[in-house]
Amino acid sequence: MKKTHGKGELAIGAVCILLGFLLAVQLKSVYVNSAGDAATAGRLETLQELYNQAQTENETLRAQLEQTQSDLELYRDEAAQGGSYNEALRSEVDRLETMAGLTDLEGPGVEVVLRDSSAANATGSEADYIIHDSDLLSVVNELRDAGAEAIALNGERLLASSEIRCTGAVVTVNGRRYAAPYVITAIGDMDTLYSALTMRNGVAEILGQWGIEVTVSARDLVTIPKYEGTVEFRYARPTATLPPEGEDGL
Repeated sequence: MKKTHGKGELAIGAVCILLGFLLAVQLKSVYVNSAGDAATAGRLETLQELYNQAQTENETLRAQLEQTQSDLELYRDEAAQGGSYNEALRSEVDRLETMAGLTDLEGPGVEVVLRDSSAANATGSEADYIIHDSDLLSVVNELRDAGAEAIALNGERLLASSEIRCTGAVVTVNGRRYAAPYVITAIGDMDTLYSALTMRNGVAEILGQWGIEVTVSARDLVTIPKYEGTVEFRYARPTATLPPEGEDGL
């Protein structure tokens, strides 16, 4: 009886040890999951705060843009009511608005449509067969070199400060994301623009070697929308105006 009793105590002890080990593992698992959930919740909260901040800044900038456009329209109306000097001033304002990309434009030009390659992958890398920001920049730069006076990408007016960059599988233009197909429109001499893109060993032929479909069409009338964002200068400022030679400016 004593021997049997001893074996029973050992068995109970072993079961208790096993149960304790399993309970410890379970508690550790709960702790790890709780910590992971807390970390995920923290990241989501941070992202939500960043998103709300970006939304607020965007709304503020849009309100500033609308106010500036309203003030500009008021100045133009006042100028139209004045004499020849004011009329000349209004013409200058219109010219500067056009140069700054703040007005809708239309005229002859070209339309370029780019689609990702549908060819069989021979390199093992999908990245070789999709359109990248460098491809779009090649087309835009070719158009600029050929004398394009206004360019838009998927309806986004391109200024000197506009960015075209890859963000994952899409391209960001003026802070907005777009996926293929990409449509680039440009105003200028349509024959010159067309020839610049379709010439032998030109950008369209080079992209076509990777199976990327590039369609270039000359158009009698192309519409380019105005720039809808805001342009801020944080560091650049007008240089100080010097007095005429021979004057001390006092």
